[in-house]
Amino acid sequence: MSVSYNGLEFETELLAQWAAFFDLAGWEWDRGITAVQNWKPDYRVSFPCGHSECSGSHTLFVSVLPVSTLDNVRGHPALQSIYRVENTLGQRLADAGALFGNSPQTSEWQMSHGAGGGIDHVPTWVDNAHQLWDHAGKLLKIS
Repeated sequence: MSVSYNGLEFETELLAQWAAFFDLAGWEWDRGITAVQNWKPDYRVSFPCGHSECSGSHTLFVSVLPVSTLDNVRGHPALQSIYRVENTLGQRLADAGALFGNSPQTSEWQMSHGAGGGIDHVPTWVDNAHQLWDHAGKLLKIS
């Protein structure tokens, strides 16, 4: 089976649907991420933030897993990268690691935001996440 979106080939339908979702949500994304210690993220995504104490956007390193709940994957390196992702030299690469599953509702990360921060999910940042997700699935070409 071959899956493509916007002329790009993806290893799985789920990876392709997330790419389409990112575009529909207005999030910038990139797939060429190098490994961070024992973890190889699937995406680097950046999305706008209008909070006065933020730099205008947030960046996540995202792993995508075919799961409907995050309960059984809590030990995944993406969820251990809270408030910062660094390389071996201590340079900041992203605001946090994130784990995305079979839908926007199955997503989680922990990052600083404004003077606070905490656990976040895609629907917190994308108002119409469910509708965009459904539309993203219709943009895929499966052969």
